This record gives sequence, structure tokens and C-alpha cells, in this order.
Amino acid sequence: MKQLQLLIYTFLLFTFFTFSKCNKDDLPLQLPPETTIGANTFGCKINGQIFVPRDSGGKAGLDAEYVNLGTGVGGGWYLNIPAVDWKSSQRQSVNIGTDSLLLEEGVTYNFKNLKNFPNAIYYNTISYPKLDNENGVLHISKFDQIKHILSGTFSFVGTNVTTGEKIYVTEGRFDIRY
Repeated sequence: MKQLQLLIYTFLLFTFFTFSKCNKDDLPLQLPPETTIGANTFGCKINGQIFVPRDSGGKAGLDAEYVNLGTGVGGGWYLNIPAVDWKSSQRQSVNIGTDSLLLEEGVTYNFKNLKNFPNAIYYNTISYPKLDNENGVLHISKFDQIKHILSGTFSFVGTNVTTGEKIYVTEGRFDIRY
């Protein structure tokens, strides 16, 4: 009788632990740490809520490119960091980019929608670009052109140009390989 009880108890424990596994997607989102090792991380808060890019359905949540298109017309250094949460119920993305700007380690740049400046945009179903009259900065913590590592922090206010609604992007950080 005791063996049967022990067998039932063991089976119940096994069943409980098998079916109560914690799914990684069920864990609360956390901002990645601020690193400078090329960890391919990105995160920020959008109106106080954590945003991190997440892959889904074969679509990458984080991509990064920093390329030199030469010295002629249309040339210069172009940065593009699209970060997308493909798993959220309402797809969100944050994009950090530059237009003809060679970045420098240790420098803080103001976001502007002009050549030779970084730019930023938040998107859910509506675009919220960082407008020139709103606050926004990009700080480059590490720029290693040999190992192709780019790390930094950012914050900006995005504005819906139709309604004037504002989105506050704060505590942004990235540590990418390009």
C-alpha cells in the first residue's frame, strides 16, 4: 500500500513540475544592462513601460547596420538600428539612425531631423518621430571600428504630427555589433 501511495505521490509531483514550467515569454520584460561588449541588446522605456525587441515567426527583433556609402553625393556614414517587438499584441518599434554622421566615442548628440545628426522614431500603428523642437539625445559610450561594436544610451520625445500626442522614450540603451 505504501508503495502505491509513493508511486502516486511521485507521479503527481512529476506531472506538476512538467506542466508548470515557466515559459520565457511569460517572464516580465526587463531592460538589458548597459554593456559595451557587443552583446546585441537594446531596450528602453516608452511612457514608463519596458520595451525590448523580440523575435517571432522568423523575423528578427533587432538588427543593426553602420555603413559608409563613400565621400560623393549621398555618401557618408549611415546608422540604422531598427528594434521591433514582434510578440507584442500591438507591434511596436524604436528606430535610431544617422544621416551622414561619423560617430565618436564619448560624444553626446542631439537628435535632429537634419543631415549630419542622429534621428529617432517610435512606431506602434502611428509614427511618433522626434521633432526638432522636442528633447532627445544619443550618447555613444563605445565605438570600436575594429570589432564593429557600438554602444550607447538615448532618450527622446516622439510626437504624433497629426494629433500632437507625445510619447516619452527614456532609459534607452543599446550594445550592438554592426
